[in-house]
Amino acid sequence: MDLIKKFKLLMALMSTGFLGNLLVIYFLSKGFSYAQIGLETSVMVLGGFLFEVPTGVVGDKISRKLSVLLGFTIHAFGSVVLLFLHNFPMLLLYALISALGASFVSGSFEAWLFDDLKHIGREREYRKVMREAKSITIPLSATTLVVGAFLAQFYGFTLPIVLGLIVELLAVVLILSIPEYEFKKTERNYLGHTLSSLRELFQPRLFWLVLLSIIVGMQTNQFRKFFEPYLGGVLAKSLGTTLMGTLGLLGVVEVTVRTVPRLIGVRLRDSWSRKAYSLAPVLLPLLTVLSVVYTNPLWIVALGIALTIITAAFGFNLNVEFQHRIPSEKRATILSLDRMLAGLVMAVFYAVYGFAVDKLGLSGARLMFAIALLVLGAGFKAGEVLGFLGEHLKLHHLEESGD
Repeated sequence: MDLIKKFKLLMALMSTGFLGNLLVIYFLSKGFSYAQIGLETSVMVLGGFLFEVPTGVVGDKISRKLSVLLGFTIHAFGSVVLLFLHNFPMLLLYALISALGASFVSGSFEAWLFDDLKHIGREREYRKVMREAKSITIPLSATTLVVGAFLAQFYGFTLPIVLGLIVELLAVVLILSIPEYEFKKTERNYLGHTLSSLRELFQPRLFWLVLLSIIVGMQTNQFRKFFEPYLGGVLAKSLGTTLMGTLGLLGVVEVTVRTVPRLIGVRLRDSWSRKAYSLAPVLLPLLTVLSVVYTNPLWIVALGIALTIITAAFGFNLNVEFQHRIPSEKRATILSLDRMLAGLVMAVFYAVYGFAVDKLGLSGARLMFAIALLVLGAGFKAGEVLGFLGEHLKLHHLEESGD
């Protein structure tokens, strides 16, 4: 199996999940409140904030492959904790373990792939490789998620969690077989390298992309956070059943809303993809508002599909553009710093949002936060239209490739 095929297979294993955000319902079934789940998510992203830079430096100074290997090994340990989850401290432990594992993988995986392609003279194919990989991983993710949802409904949550653990162990074996070619390593010490990367991140050509990513990330996560129990409650009321009785349907909805439309978003024609990238900061919070104004299940699913298509196109374009703008020797650390800043913002967001849901209810909190994020997105979009941000947010990699 050649290098690119191995990376594609690894991405397939990375995207194979049997529960996805149905884990929220697993947590609810264990007796945790929305506030506790919000705190768990906050701790997870705050852990990402703390771990991102040290793990990114491991990738830049030692080995990207080693960093990814450590990440998947830690993820497997997190799945074991999840199997025996029975109290709030264990929930927080799971959050920290997940954050640490994700931090080792994030940044280093993309840097490993990009620099391996660069070594064999095919770095300009990065966009193509990612697009082809997602054409495989998205349908696979959809299938395993539906299977996991029905397994959870009829046999309990243990079986899909064990299957996820097996996939993580298979990924560890595959990682060991993928070569890591020489890449330009930084000669700076840890502190000097980190500060230099941070200064690079705050250069206008990167900073405005980072800020845009954070804003759109908040808008997307606000729509999706507690989406399953929100829609599950609507479905349970319509069907005369319980939240647990809707797990299979929620799995199908999860695929319909999140997984399959991602393939559409990634494979949009470049002209439409650019429009989705440009309009995302305004459209996404509007979709959340509409999901509260009219609570028909099919309407909510349709809005979720639209959101996923837009965010998939947005994220794909932004990530490729970001990769083209950063230097090789700082790649993993800058990507980690990017996620660190986003994690700090999201840690505060999730904590506040969780308590808001407990106080205002799901509908009230969704509406209030969506309106606030709409104002923020509109302000950002105005800066682009007026010309202040136009050049910084332009997708230069599409112009260079002639698309």
